[in-house]
Amino acid sequence: MKKIAAFDIDGTLLFPDGIAADDIAALRAWQDAGHLAVAATGKSLSALRHALEPYDLVFDYSVVFTGAAVADRSGAYLSSRTVPTDSLRDILTPLLGDPSVAVYATTLHGPDVLLSEQPARLGGTILREWERIDISELDEHDVACIPVWVPDDQARQRQLREEILAACPDVAVHINRTFLDIVPAGVDKATGIAEVISHLGLSREEVRLYTFGDSWNDLALHAVADRSYAFGWSPDEVMDAADEVLESVAPTLRRLT
Repeated sequence: MKKIAAFDIDGTLLFPDGIAADDIAALRAWQDAGHLAVAATGKSLSALRHALEPYDLVFDYSVVFTGAAVADRSGAYLSSRTVPTDSLRDILTPLLGDPSVAVYATTLHGPDVLLSEQPARLGGTILREWERIDISELDEHDVACIPVWVPDDQARQRQLREEILAACPDVAVHINRTFLDIVPAGVDKATGIAEVISHLGLSREEVRLYTFGDSWNDLALHAVADRSYAFGWSPDEVMDAADEVLESVAPTLRRLT
């Protein structure tokens, strides 16, 4: 039975003050024992690698863009899909001058980009490096995810999500704390993990899957796990869906090792 642990990044391992040394040690011990560690994040691959660089921490596989792409340890894509940006232009354009939201795009082979007139007011670890482009240039980029920053207003998040889905049936929209992640239809973190398992040549029955994630976009991941873990700061819906609620990754990961 192959053991795989899948980890959300922001709010699970990575916080404004970094990744805890205890979590890094537990992850390395997990991999040294012959088990696989998979990042499962809404981040782009370039943003993930940049975030992990200070810690010399490398995941065996990375599910990025909330499942729109999967990469191996070297950073080579095993699979990738892009957002049909032309269908989103009409609904996104009115948001670009709204100072209460911010629209970004994350690409397969380049830096994250900002479409809004002003960036999000972020104090955390998400989308810290980006370039400004006009929405008319969007089709020139291989966009895998469009993160829309909608802070501190769950009602507006859910309303905007429904509006986007109604206008653009060829996308999926996942709520990730203060962001909506717009990705190709039919992808989420669970589909990314399924691609990793298929790439390994294993059936799902040959894998023991553990998932660690703190937010709504981790619900699909937790739903396919053999054992799932949320955190004390997770929304109630996420805590209710998980098998166990933790305060940190390391003690549980050591126990599973």
